[in-house]
Amino acid sequence: MRVFAKRLVQVLALLLLTNSAFAQKNNEKRSILDQQYEVQYIGVGQDGTKVFTVKTTAKDATEGVEMAKRDAVAACLFRGITASEQTKATPAIVTYAVAEENIAFFENFLALPTKKAPGGQYHRFINKTGQAKSVKNGKVFEVSVDVQVLYDELLKYMQDKGYAQDIKNTNAGKYAKPILMVVPSDVYCTEMGYVQKWKDENGVSHTVSDYNVFNREDSRDLRLVISSLNEIFNKRGFEVQSLEYLLKSMNQEDQENKFIGNDYGLDGSIAESPTDRIKRTANVDFIVDLDFEIMEVGTQRYVTFNMKAVDVSANAREISHAHGDGKPSNSASINTLLEEAVLNHMDGFCKKLQDEYEKMSRNGRQITVKIKRTDNSDYDLLKTTFVFEGEQTTLGDIIYYWLQDNTVDNNPTRSITPNVITFNQVMIPLTKTGRRGAVQRLDTQEYLQGLQTYLRNTYDVDGTIYMRGPSEVWLVL
Repeated sequence: MRVFAKRLVQVLALLLLTNSAFAQKNNEKRSILDQQYEVQYIGVGQDGTKVFTVKTTAKDATEGVEMAKRDAVAACLFRGITASEQTKATPAIVTYAVAEENIAFFENFLALPTKKAPGGQYHRFINKTGQAKSVKNGKVFEVSVDVQVLYDELLKYMQDKGYAQDIKNTNAGKYAKPILMVVPSDVYCTEMGYVQKWKDENGVSHTVSDYNVFNREDSRDLRLVISSLNEIFNKRGFEVQSLEYLLKSMNQEDQENKFIGNDYGLDGSIAESPTDRIKRTANVDFIVDLDFEIMEVGTQRYVTFNMKAVDVSANAREISHAHGDGKPSNSASINTLLEEAVLNHMDGFCKKLQDEYEKMSRNGRQITVKIKRTDNSDYDLLKTTFVFEGEQTTLGDIIYYWLQDNTVDNNPTRSITPNVITFNQVMIPLTKTGRRGAVQRLDTQEYLQGLQTYLRNTYDVDGTIYMRGPSEVWLVL
């Protein structure tokens, strides 16, 4: 029996070594865009350089150092650099779409040297490397080395080739990161009893999450966890809006409204979900929906978490997702337990947010616009006409043409009734040029104010803007 057990151990060890070698060989065959880089940003070196610690696995230590150089350059090109406490985040030099379209160039540029070929041009942008540390693990070497990349020269080279834009002169460069807000998930709120009921405009009852719980004694862990996650995002260069302070501001506004009357000057009121009210009031790009639980194992505790980021301007479309467990501890605080749980997932999570934001910078942010009329309105969207570009044109068509001229793709879709026109897939710019030429963020309400002003000044048609939710705005005539 002992002989059999010994033989079994030997077989398992052989399998592990074989699998490790196979994984390494398989990784070498992957497209350069699919390689798994274990690259940690250390900081800024001398002018125009950035320093990384790179870990890799190779057949020998020399090959591992060469792979580390290649991986550091590839990380600058395709992944970008996350922020630290001392440095700001830097977006990827080349977008994934550009890299895919020019895959042959980048595979040649990042090709490792062989006996028959000297390798790609990436080595031109390596300034120096530190002393490599290598450990033999079976038939492969695990190598760790510090690599200094000539980042500014690499950026300029890619710009000259036409594969990269000048980040400083783009809207994405000025507003390089999206604004985030962390909120507790519906699952968490339901389990904790953080819910409330409300009725919509049709009198139908709904049960929704109640975020307004930060003054409750049992919300202490929630406050600590959200504050810790906000800090983690801040360190990576993201701007974060605090849910707790937003709620305080809204509560104060509610008290003031009791004295100053209705917000919009309309007869009656329009009901909406309390959750939608928070999301439309928050001037954010993405909501990070967080579910977590503090687990206990004997005398030790750890945090298990599940979080997803959604685009508030596109019907809560999921952008990024991560989940995992932290390490058990006898004495660590809630903040430390959360950090240990999420930090290994943050690079990938944040990269997806950044990629989506850059995509929005190019293609626009999606919203829904509804044009409505009251019962006693003087205007019929299908029958009322005005002179537009020399011809009598219906009010509905005039509005449609304005939206076409003021969207990124010039192609919103519409559905029409005599009382309501609904425009879907309205792709609005992320930014606008201000009065003095400055580039400024453009929010949904401000966008529709352009239409409101155009109708008032051109046709003496006045209307009232109402924010129905984070991705829907109305103009009521």
